[in-house]
Amino acid sequence: MDAHQPGNQEGKGRISSVAVLDLRHMKSVDELRNIKGISSVATILLSDTFQGTLAGIPMSSVGSVITLAAGSKVNQIGGKLKLGGEFLENPSADGSDILLVTGELLITSPPTQFGYKQLIVVGQLFIPRGSEGVLTPFITQTSGEIIAYDHRNPRWFMGQGRFGREFFDYLKEPITMILMGEFVIESDVSAELIREKVTEIIQMGVLKAADKKLVPILTALAVEQMSMIQVSDKLEGEFHG
Repeated sequence: MDAHQPGNQEGKGRISSVAVLDLRHMKSVDELRNIKGISSVATILLSDTFQGTLAGIPMSSVGSVITLAAGSKVNQIGGKLKLGGEFLENPSADGSDILLVTGELLITSPPTQFGYKQLIVVGQLFIPRGSEGVLTPFITQTSGEIIAYDHRNPRWFMGQGRFGREFFDYLKEPITMILMGEFVIESDVSAELIREKVTEIIQMGVLKAADKKLVPILTALAVEQMSMIQVSDKLEGEFHG
């Protein structure tokens, strides 16, 4: 998937509200200068030929600027994707030499090699623990996160949700919980049950414990933690009559 997303034109020469703005198609400095403003853009892709010119364009709420060699081919992974390690081992069919992760990519099995010349991460890349050495030599630019996890039985949760005793009772094997959003562990869950059913927690959002006695075990299992675990049984925006 190539990163081709021209952006929304708010007014003449102004671009806003896109995830990835690909400016590599610009043929000249004058063409690039026709852009009068850029706002609310997560990632800008730019040929290294015009790197200095971008500084003259007014920008606001821009996440990262990725400069790429002229003529390079990019395989962009956006959105949420779950793939085996062979995806990283083999380059895409179009001959892309750069893998760009702008969304959330979960690799479920360890890769033995990396099939691209460069790896750029501005989103989140989850890789099996122990695979870091395979990928590290190819990382050239990153403003996102590369997170190693126990890959034996991952479960990926996004948005909002609650986990009660019944959920954990139904699990046949311990899981790695990857949490992206806001979640509550209900008060009917015991610390012993969590210890039995959860290998580790990757906490990329907000995790709440309805019972404060669960905070120590949840904190101990959270190998990646973006915020402190809160004591609460409420989800944001949830109505309680």
